[in-house]
Amino acid sequence: MIVNKTPQLINNPYKIWIFDSFLEKNVVKSLNDNWVSQDSNVWGSSYDKVGGKKNILEDGMKWLNDYDLMPDEISSVIKYFHSEKFTNMISKIIGINNLVADKSRNWSGMRTMLPNSYQLIHSDARTHPKNGLRKELTCLFYLNEDYNRDRDEGCLEIWNSDMTERALEIEPLNNRFIIFLNSDTAYHGVPVVKSERRAITFSILKDGVSNGRTKALFVPRKEDSEEIKDIANKRLKV
Repeated sequence: MIVNKTPQLINNPYKIWIFDSFLEKNVVKSLNDNWVSQDSNVWGSSYDKVGGKKNILEDGMKWLNDYDLMPDEISSVIKYFHSEKFTNMISKIIGINNLVADKSRNWSGMRTMLPNSYQLIHSDARTHPKNGLRKELTCLFYLNEDYNRDRDEGCLEIWNSDMTERALEIEPLNNRFIIFLNSDTAYHGVPVVKSERRAITFSILKDGVSNGRTKALFVPRKEDSEEIKDIANKRLKV
C-alpha cells in the first residue's frame, strides 16, 4: 500500500516530514471515489458557539470518526494507519522510538473543510484524555484531486514559536502525507479555504511528560482580534 518511504524533512520551526505520492494510486483513487458527500448527515461539525460566544476560531469543518458510518474502502485504510505495523514503520523512518498507535482514535478520522471555511492557528492537544499518553505526532493525509492553489487555497500554515512570522505554507496535494512533531508551540492552521478540502487525520502517541492539555490551544496572529484569546481560553474549559 505504501509507495514512498523517503520523506522530505523540514527542521524549522519544528520537525515536519512530507511524503508525496505516499500510497498506491489505485488506493488513493478508491478513497476519493468513495469519499462521503459533504451534504451527508453522517458528518459532525464544529461548534457554532464557545462559552456562549460565536466560535471565531474555526468554521465550516466537518468530521467523521465512526468506522461503521464510513465506506469500507476508507475505514480499512484508517485502520491500517492505526496498526502497530504502520506505527513501527513510521518509527523507523523518522527515528523516534517507542511510538504508540492511538487505538481509541481520539483525534482521528475523515475531515472535510467546506468552501469558505477556516481553522485559525493553534497548537494541538498534548495529553490523551483517556490514557494520559503524550500526543507525539500529528498525521495528515490529503485527498484533493486536481488541486489548484489559486483556485482552492487550503494551505496548512506553519508559524514560528512566538507567532511573529508564518514560516511555511504546505499545499494539501492529493496523496500527500504529512507528519509533524507535536509540542506546546507547534503552531499551525488553515485560515483560508476556497474549495472542499479533504483529509484523513490521526495521531501517534508516546509515553512521556507533557503539560496535561487535552485540547488544542488557539493563538492570535498579528492581524487577528484579541477576542481570540478569550474564546480560546473558554474553549479549553468546555
